[in-house]
Amino acid sequence: MRIGILADTHVPYRMPEIPAPVVEALRGVDLILHAGDVDEPWALAPLQALAPVLAVRGNYHVLDRSAAGATLPRAVELDLAGRRLAMEHGHDIGPTAWLWKAWSLARQLSGRWDFLQYDTTIARCLLRRYPSANVIIFGHTHRYYCQWWGERLVLNPGAALRTSYLGAPFTPSIVHLQLLPDSPPQVTRLRLDQQG
Repeated sequence: MRIGILADTHVPYRMPEIPAPVVEALRGVDLILHAGDVDEPWALAPLQALAPVLAVRGNYHVLDRSAAGATLPRAVELDLAGRRLAMEHGHDIGPTAWLWKAWSLARQLSGRWDFLQYDTTIARCLLRRYPSANVIIFGHTHRYYCQWWGERLVLNPGAALRTSYLGAPFTPSIVHLQLLPDSPPQVTRLRLDQQG
């Protein structure tokens, strides 16, 4: 089974629709998982034409600034190809979440965009929250992250669209996750440097 994973599209607030290169990169997958900040559920329509789509809400929806805050779940857990997957946006990591976000923003204002500690903190929180999950998916940081924690895989596909604030240098990307019953999950990152 091949799963397409994306996050942080922010449609229609960042772009009017999901760009064609993103849609094309997901063509042929069996399932699409969107790890939050889709902003408006109708924006998923081009993806739903390709494969079934499961999406979670993101931090943009905290104040229900978009319909996705009311219609999308906070988290999704599912069993596929003999593995347990868990997905949430990754912003809700406990009482220190806002401090981590503020520290990340301060680093970005000084031109320091790599912040593995933030992604690692999110990963550790989600590993505790989903102890039976073999694969954990999150978004939120707009940075690609793929790390094995023992026999458990934690990944963030990065933002599918260019990050629009502070001149962020993140290359848009999505992930293809290949799940076969008798082999470890295979992750392929697809960089989307050219977007329409």
